[in-house]
Amino acid sequence: MKKIRGFGKKVALPFAVGLGILVAIVALPPAQERPVAAANVEVSTAQFAKYLQDWSEPEGFFDSDNFISNETSYQHVVEDLHKRTSSGGVYIGVGPDQNFTYIAHTKPSVAIIVDIRRQNMLEHLLFKALFEQASSRSDYLALLFAKEKPSVNRTAPLTEILAKVRAASSSEQMFRTHMNAVRSILTDKYRLPLSPDDFEKIEYVYRTFWRENLDLRFSSLGRGNAMNYPTFERLLLETDRNGHIQGYLSSDDLFQWLRKFEVENRLIPIVGDFAGRQAFQAVSRFLKESGQQLSTFYTSNVEFYLFGTPSWTAFMKNVHALPAAPDSIFIRAYFGTYGRPHPLNIAGHRSTTVIHSLPSFIQDYDAGRISSYWEVVDRKK
Repeated sequence: MKKIRGFGKKVALPFAVGLGILVAIVALPPAQERPVAAANVEVSTAQFAKYLQDWSEPEGFFDSDNFISNETSYQHVVEDLHKRTSSGGVYIGVGPDQNFTYIAHTKPSVAIIVDIRRQNMLEHLLFKALFEQASSRSDYLALLFAKEKPSVNRTAPLTEILAKVRAASSSEQMFRTHMNAVRSILTDKYRLPLSPDDFEKIEYVYRTFWRENLDLRFSSLGRGNAMNYPTFERLLLETDRNGHIQGYLSSDDLFQWLRKFEVENRLIPIVGDFAGRQAFQAVSRFLKESGQQLSTFYTSNVEFYLFGTPSWTAFMKNVHALPAAPDSIFIRAYFGTYGRPHPLNIAGHRSTTVIHSLPSFIQDYDAGRISSYWEVVDRKK
């Protein structure tokens, strides 16, 4: 396999929102019936640890733990992803595990998750340690909730798996055992230079998943608004626009592909500001030095917070610096800003997820044709 160049050089994105999932089990498209090799790229354990450290910036603040997404529309673009993307290239995203669904369907060579909160990076390291230990979807979910692994067929419908995991037993001792295993994997296998504070945050995230289980919800700090958002179980059972469950846990094939991707160190979570001066520039250099191109950029609704501020100009400068494929795309989430519904919104969803051409957007930006946030999220291409 081809090794990524750049190890040994100091190569040094903000916050996020999003996820989604409902009911209806259907067969995945034929292209997803059998897992394929992640990509012809190799990231060593040492490289993985170095990229995390060298690319990251000092963390910033966002008023949410963001353990899970609140974007119930996140699977609505899966069919379009298959039409508009091809495997390979580099995926950039923000936030927690909604990224897994986009990664599993676009099959990049490498995925880089950039979030202003260090806790998001640490949450992804927790996920990585769980993927290391899981051989099936039920294993992964049982580990995520620190429960006994249930006996269930690996090809069972997701609804059955979720019911079995919810009913599985757990205890404080079991949680401590699983947390110790996570710590061992991150320190002994990956030799990550994590501080005691980092492990406190990882335990905080893990304990929250353990306590709240499938009833976990997105919430903003100090607002008491969690009940406005969907549970983790609902997100996992959301569907695409045709009523098909397409999330990364919807089939054993998607899960096994993503697990391979994680074990091969191809998902690299870092701390960075979309408008920052270090992380994006480091990623840009990495792409250029390794001969890679950006294929998919999931921004969630981060652009809403940047538009109309000096940070917007800095963000667009960072986007310009990324070597992008001619068919590269943005995946964006829109939340009915100022009460204006998006034309593609589906009734019952607060969010609308859309796909746009990245080169076309840059061209319109450079020509001065992006004068409002609405022109960012409502585009023909």
